[in-house]
Amino acid sequence: MRIARRISGRVLEKYGSKILAVYVCGSTSKNLDRPFSDLELIVVVRDGVEIPMKYYLYKGLIIEVDYLQSSNILRASERFTDNWHMEADQYRNRIVLFDRGRWFNSLERAVAKNEKADVREAIRKVFLMMTESRAVLKNAVLAKDKIGIFSRARIIGEDAARIVFLLNRTYVTTTSWFWKIAFEAPKKPKDFRVLIEKICGFRSTTPKEAVAASEMLYREMCELVGAERRDVERVDLYV
Repeated sequence: MRIARRISGRVLEKYGSKILAVYVCGSTSKNLDRPFSDLELIVVVRDGVEIPMKYYLYKGLIIEVDYLQSSNILRASERFTDNWHMEADQYRNRIVLFDRGRWFNSLERAVAKNEKADVREAIRKVFLMMTESRAVLKNAVLAKDKIGIFSRARIIGEDAARIVFLLNRTYVTTTSWFWKIAFEAPKKPKDFRVLIEKICGFRSTTPKEAVAASEMLYREMCELVGAERRDVERVDLYV
């Protein structure tokens, strides 16, 4: 935090009135950082101001300073996308270092809209991506491509986890807890953890077992999404 405050001071000294807000996000903002965690800061700038992101190493610490235009970050915080589970935290948890004109009140209003957003399109998109990964897995089986089988099976597992996050409207608070949070979600397939451990290689498994687990997980995800009355497949073609 001492480094974060030094960075904030330098940003304000260099860019002055162009800056609307500065805050720490990521694991540090929730006191979940570890000895080798990075430091992430978001600097909110006025619309029209373009400042490149800074990403560097300082005394062994990886530092990321992202400069985002006000209207862009407010629009992003309202949207519910297929990557919401990884993006939501940066709009909800923070340590404020600077706030001009109560800018964070605008962010809170945007987040409130997001909480009421329709999740169906995001879930549909991720399920289609999972279906595509299943097709690639099947092709790898036909080609007897062992590496392709294991790599694509893992992607299927990650897609399934994304759907679980979206269905539960639960986001990742720190990447080191990704699977922990997914496994603890209320809405998930009954065999979710066992299947994921096989699919993602968290336990020793054969290509045949990885494929079988992937197929079972896909079927269970179909049931889960269907039970939530999420329409995935269309009945017509459209452009």
